Amino acid sequence: MKKIPSVNIIVLILSLLLSVQCGTTKSKDLKNKESRTDIQRDKVVNYAKKQIGVKYVYAGNTPKQGFDCSGFTKYVFSNFGYNVPRRSVDYGSTGKKINVKECKKGDILLFTGRNKSKRVTGHVGIVVSNSTGTIKFIHASSSRGIVISDMNVKYYKERILGVRRIIY
Repeated sequence: MKKIPSVNIIVLILSLLLSVQCGTTKSKDLKNKESRTDIQRDKVVNYAKKQIGVKYVYAGNTPKQGFDCSGFTKYVFSNFGYNVPRRSVDYGSTGKKINVKECKKGDILLFTGRNKSKRVTGHVGIVVSNSTGTIKFIHASSSRGIVISDMNVKYYKERILGVRRIIY
């Protein structure tokens, strides 16, 4: 049997360790990216929640004057450097289209306005949570100001048009 010099054994062990480490790094990087995205989603939603109770004002876009739905959404996302539309009707081509069932915290829900038969975006809100089929979202309600609502409420369920993802 041929003897392998100890230097060759050390090189072999080091190269094996390095190849294992490289594989681990890639998966750590992927996890870190997912974590950063989740952290960003949490920050956006927590910032939005700070506006709960601010009154509704048509065309309003600051906490001091009040918000309408798209003014609120723009205000929240702009605070984190995201450029989203000021008008709800323009959200249909913003970000990435997502299936409603797959929406995540920080995604934007698109609804019709009060006339549910007119299938054009007239209202938007930010997803707060999606667990066990219950989607909660924060938005500027014309009657209650900034509130968190449940998508299972018939009024919203009948008006949902889609979801757009801004944070990915």
